[in-house]
Amino acid sequence: MPEVEMAQALERARKEIQFLQERLTRLEMQGTNSTQPRTNLLSDKFLTRAFAVLGHYLVASLIIFVPIYALILIIALAIGARF
Repeated sequence: MPEVEMAQALERARKEIQFLQERLTRLEMQGTNSTQPRTNLLSDKFLTRAFAVLGHYLVASLIIFVPIYALILIIALAIGARF
């Protein structure tokens, strides 16, 4: 009888170990996914990274230069320039 109980306890321990290993694997995957942002700037493919950089550059350029050009246009119209 003690051998049967020992075998059952061993089987429960094996199942518990397997459950904990699977849980640890899931938690490690969640940890890795949450630390890195999801962006094409971190892609493994060169062209994907290149187009992501180009897109960021174009947006930054628009944010910087559109107000400057608008200000220049307003000043030019204020002093009487004709287009």
